[in-house]
Amino acid sequence: MYAKHLPPSAGLPRVLALDAAAAAELAERAEIVPGALSRLPDGPFDAAAGEAGPFHLAALQARLRPGGRLILASAGTPEGLLAALVEAGLIHCLVEECDLGWLYRGERSPLGDPLARQQALAGQPTLPGAEIKTPHVFLLVNQTPNRPIWKPSGGEGLVWEAATVRDPATGQAALLAFSALVKAVAYMQRAILVGNGPRINKVGKFPAAAAAGWPLPYLLNPDFEALGAAPAGPSLRVEPQRAITGEES
Repeated sequence: MYAKHLPPSAGLPRVLALDAAAAAELAERAEIVPGALSRLPDGPFDAAAGEAGPFHLAALQARLRPGGRLILASAGTPEGLLAALVEAGLIHCLVEECDLGWLYRGERSPLGDPLARQQALAGQPTLPGAEIKTPHVFLLVNQTPNRPIWKPSGGEGLVWEAATVRDPATGQAALLAFSALVKAVAYMQRAILVGNGPRINKVGKFPAAAAAGWPLPYLLNPDFEALGAAPAGPSLRVEPQRAITGEES
């Protein structure tokens, strides 16, 4: 369960294994350095894997290289574990069910990487299906023709198709929704750089109340890496006239 979360590496990643089970699973996939939570060896490591509670996050993160990952298992609630990762300043966070309770993963931000700074500024994902509690919601859309919404006035003649993905949990199409412009831009940047994301050229800002009228469910502040392999779903036509103009990208 740890192996699929190892960070990209030119060679074998150097991994701090916190228990025998993690060491055994990763033995052929990494250079293993055994360690105990009571006495952690010095880093830097590409990753640390094994059973560990949220109160160990600070000490473990200090052993990571920039861009290194904590891949941990613990009991608790997914909301609590996700919050702990965010509070520790980790990015690209993910929580998923595993045999030991929950696997929770976070990444130390790469130093000097503008994209990483954008991701860190954007914050961390809210669990899918969460209620939108902010005044506005941002959608990734493909606009045709691709021109400013105010030409012509009010969005007349423009077509907005909001991007969706197939939700891995249900297989159903779900909108990509964001509670802040910076979160939407960070996701869009990742999709454009990787080249396998949905076709998008604009971020549209809507009143949060508009979500109640959408015929599709939405994923709020989704984690790009968690959805990177998810296929795109059919786009949803939305009305540009209902958008709040002046802050689209």
